Amino acid sequence: MEKLKLQLVALFFFFILLFSGITVGGLNQKDNINLESDERFFYTGEKISDNFYFVHITDTHLLHRLFDRNETSKKRLDSVLKYIISFDEKPTFVVITGDLVEWGSGISGSMNYRTLMKCFYEKDNQYYADSNYSIPVYFTPGNHDYYFDWNLINYHRFVDRNHVLENDRYVVNYENLTLFFVDSGSHFILRPKEWLDVFGSGLTNRDIRWLEDVLSSYSSRHKIILMHFPAINWRDENGEMNGVIVRNRELFVELCEEYEVDLVLVGHTHSSVVIDSDENVYDDLPLNCSQYPPLHVQTDDCKQGCHYRNITVLGDDIWLDNCMEIQVASVNLKSTDIWSNSLERFQLVNTKKLIHIRTSQQ
Repeated sequence: MEKLKLQLVALFFFFILLFSGITVGGLNQKDNINLESDERFFYTGEKISDNFYFVHITDTHLLHRLFDRNETSKKRLDSVLKYIISFDEKPTFVVITGDLVEWGSGISGSMNYRTLMKCFYEKDNQYYADSNYSIPVYFTPGNHDYYFDWNLINYHRFVDRNHVLENDRYVVNYENLTLFFVDSGSHFILRPKEWLDVFGSGLTNRDIRWLEDVLSSYSSRHKIILMHFPAINWRDENGEMNGVIVRNRELFVELCEEYEVDLVLVGHTHSSVVIDSDENVYDDLPLNCSQYPPLHVQTDDCKQGCHYRNITVLGDDIWLDNCMEIQVASVNLKSTDIWSNSLERFQLVNTKKLIHIRTSQQ
């Protein structure tokens, strides 16, 4: 019986690899694109007040129902999205930092992406979290979006067609906040003995030049960089910092310091960590980030659990909240009646509360 189980598992993975090896026609993969112009795409959000908040979600790892019979991954993302848009004070936008699907290449990868995009609403080549098209969603890819053909063809086909020529680098503006999105690369495979630690290939020299250019060009009060892999992480018992980007890690950290970046929002680790470049860890949240050096923030995943994190802009201050989890079992996906009952327990961002916290700490 045990031998039969192993054979079935082997057959399953053979099936995945077989279908993942068949690429889908369409856009050329990133490495083959002519980038001579190196044009940049900028999006300016609609006029809003100085006080608003947005939601960070990461590592959704969506699977098609052929590979996820109970559609658990889709239910989890649906639950988080329905929950956060049910708040009386709704988020201004949502950001999702990579590993959108469990694997992104080939026909099977395209099936995973089709399942992912059913969780959102599309209008004028922009995705939204709500049917009223009032809460835009912005994405950046992760290493799982590259698997197994090591390209982003399906990511560009289904998720983001706008930034192919820019190597998935783009800028979004909301009043006194500027967001800088960058692709931190695929799984770094040049160190076979460290494959289990899943380092990120990191930022190219062109990525670094682009970041320095845009960071120096914007005088926004608040600057946030969004990517998948962290640049700063815990160290293990051997003093090794695992799961971080390899190429240009130190340069990236220096840029964040030089241009006074408030936050670097990432995923990948499936954990909640707030740490600075000196490896000081911050556990006491909510935190007024404006009073601290650049903070590197890992938000927990939406794969094993339903996690999200709220970030609030209050004038000259930017507040980072705890990573929050909702229970899928307690969510009736066919009704929104329970939202009002549980809102007080679960809602992290409450402007009046944060104003009180800010005042009490001054």
